[in-house]
Amino acid sequence: MRKNLSPKELLIMGGGLFSMHFGAICLLYPVTWGNDAGSAVWSAYLGIFLSGIVLPFLGYVAMVKGRGNFLDIARRASPVFGLFFVAATILVLGPFFVVPRVTAALWAAVLQLTGWRPVGKTAILLFNGAFYAVIYVFVASSGKVVERIGRILFPVLMAIVVSVIVQSIVAPLSPSWVKPSFDENPVVHGFLAGYAAGDLQCALLYGLVVVRGIHDAGIAGEDVNRNLIKIGVIGLGLLALVHLGHMIAGANIGGTIRLNLAALYVQMVVELWGPAGGRVFLVALATASLTATIGITSSTAGIWEKILGGRASYRQICAASCVISGLVSSTGIDAIVTVVGPVLDACYPGAIVITFFYCFCRHNNSRRNLFALKCAMIAAAVMGGAALLNVYAGLFHLDLPRFASFYAALPLSASSLAWIPASIAAYAVAWLGAAHRSGEVNVDGLEIE
Repeated sequence: MRKNLSPKELLIMGGGLFSMHFGAICLLYPVTWGNDAGSAVWSAYLGIFLSGIVLPFLGYVAMVKGRGNFLDIARRASPVFGLFFVAATILVLGPFFVVPRVTAALWAAVLQLTGWRPVGKTAILLFNGAFYAVIYVFVASSGKVVERIGRILFPVLMAIVVSVIVQSIVAPLSPSWVKPSFDENPVVHGFLAGYAAGDLQCALLYGLVVVRGIHDAGIAGEDVNRNLIKIGVIGLGLLALVHLGHMIAGANIGGTIRLNLAALYVQMVVELWGPAGGRVFLVALATASLTATIGITSSTAGIWEKILGGRASYRQICAASCVISGLVSSTGIDAIVTVVGPVLDACYPGAIVITFFYCFCRHNNSRRNLFALKCAMIAAAVMGGAALLNVYAGLFHLDLPRFASFYAALPLSASSLAWIPASIAAYAVAWLGAAHRSGEVNVDGLEIE
């Protein structure tokens, strides 16, 4: 039995992991981050590095130290609540928000660049059918997902991204960086921006599909975990460099383009390369959309297969996920982001609590510590739910004066971080109050299967 992946295999799988994390969202966001940050780009990048790179890496470390995938380590604290939390998270990351949002963004870019204005839903349904048919081809064999992305899509994505970054540095659209468009501390601004990208939750999902790829290469036991960390370092290291390059590209716009996200990126590459820039962008966005969608679809299907206990096969779940994602995507990106997007933010605190527990708690199988983790997860979920209700109150014009006053009084609620003191307090109280709990929880196996 092999102990280590070869350098070539590590590069291919690390490239595949980078591509899954990069996706359509991380293709579009960093240029806007850099354009907004301007002369404060380095400080803003530090914040983004902490929340968009370090946090996801800790997600992989947590699965290694917790000896299990996302579902395993969540259910170890609470079988019922852990299952509910993971199911809610993968539904939002999968067919009900992130995946269809990616497809909807790609369709919107196609319409923007071609000027086509189709009538009715037939065109978008056909587009989604073709897109998700390609997705299914990639995800049908779970052990080959990361390798296929690394071999086929990663080179295309990197070639375009590096070309854009280099061209933006060689021929910047503005000779100087402008002042930041925001007033808050740039490190804090960057941290919250990277936090909103949701890469930690993706890391907790991708661990499963990456480990299956490592198994498929003939590696087992504790050696799987060591190779997972190596792949994480390569993939997230590449992501950190590309984020920095794109943010510098955005800063080099110098405030000359007053747009955001896809519209900003399109206009930037058009001004850098002329009309051909739009076609380059479309290829990059299509490739990034594929990588993110493939990674999430395969990962969520793998977890659902475990939740359902064999009542549906991995391939059946992948097919159902593709169909649901295509139908949800046809509603349009604005509706998806507005209505479902805040639910993903509400799931994020619990994922961070789980990650930090398994990364930094020395005795993470202690019954006392796991009870405290359960209480902290519930507190994080409650605060996430409160933040969600606060968003929906404004979105749907709900008159909730008492709740609004209560939420505004919570520490850090202005930054949607009220879950931090609440989770710390819940963990401390539970740990102190559970001194009678002792012993270890048995953990079967050492691999993230």
